[in-house]
Amino acid sequence: MLDPVELRIAEALQIDPRASWRRIARALGEHERLIARRGTALLVSGRVVVAGVRARGTGILLRAACHPGARLAAVEALAARRDATFSYVLSGAYDVAAEIWRRPAPGQSPYTLDVSITPGLARAETLPILRYFRTIRGWRLGVLSQSESSALSGGPADAFPEVSVPESGSAVDQAIMDVLTADARMSAEELARRAGVSESTVRRRLDVLRETNQLSLRAIVEPAQAGLHTEALLWLSTAPHLVGEVGRAIAADGRARYVAAVAGSCQIVADITVGEPHELYTYLTESSWAAQIHSMDISLVAGARKRGGQLLRMPGFSDGQPVASS
Repeated sequence: MLDPVELRIAEALQIDPRASWRRIARALGEHERLIARRGTALLVSGRVVVAGVRARGTGILLRAACHPGARLAAVEALAARRDATFSYVLSGAYDVAAEIWRRPAPGQSPYTLDVSITPGLARAETLPILRYFRTIRGWRLGVLSQSESSALSGGPADAFPEVSVPESGSAVDQAIMDVLTADARMSAEELARRAGVSESTVRRRLDVLRETNQLSLRAIVEPAQAGLHTEALLWLSTAPHLVGEVGRAIAADGRARYVAAVAGSCQIVADITVGEPHELYTYLTESSWAAQIHSMDISLVAGARKRGGQLLRMPGFSDGQPVASS
């Protein structure tokens, strides 16, 4: 669990992943030395990871049932894909879920995803992403005041990337993205040295990459570290003319980490995080949009092997089965 100061620093990084410790300290009304020390410790320990995610082509959600005892192998194989942004172990009708970004070869359909060689999968469904209502870069822990958040924000809390994202062929852009996918807080000076250009060029190209959604920067915080121990994927069906209204309503709630419209057996997928199971029940039964849903499947997230393009430890699992905590 992150302590109160760590939670505030983590949310500041969610708002602006490249904000200096000085800027964060001023926004939070804290001493710069304290923020720098505690913030650096958070990053070094890996409890908060600030990294870039490259959007390559078309986003597709995968949900699958696995052969008995094989879900850990499946989630590991999906997480190992360079084009996967997240990979989860689930409980319920599906055993694993992942988001994968594809850039197909010329002549190939962008919506075809071959998972036949993925170990452990018994039955899989692919759901092409039509529109995002929220991505995890727009999710906030909710511990900062409005004035503190405003002092750090340089624009809208979230951007909604188009399904097809152009990819730059520039060697400088590729070098910048390669570095920032591993460490999104690397200084402009070091980025310039690695890319062989000036700092002003790095700053200008980084702005373009972010504005065109070729690269998104995000602070990755495991929800459980903020006391949010119950995470669920909702697979929702509604009337076509209500998809936008329902999607926006879910995304407007701070409990939603991720909301997207998809094509397939459901129309909306939402990742919801709350503290306890009874809070999830309250959320599902009392939300205004619930009356507009025709059907709902719920998958609880039992473990995350990958978030925001970054591999994570998945404590509590051994040989594909949960390990009871002491």
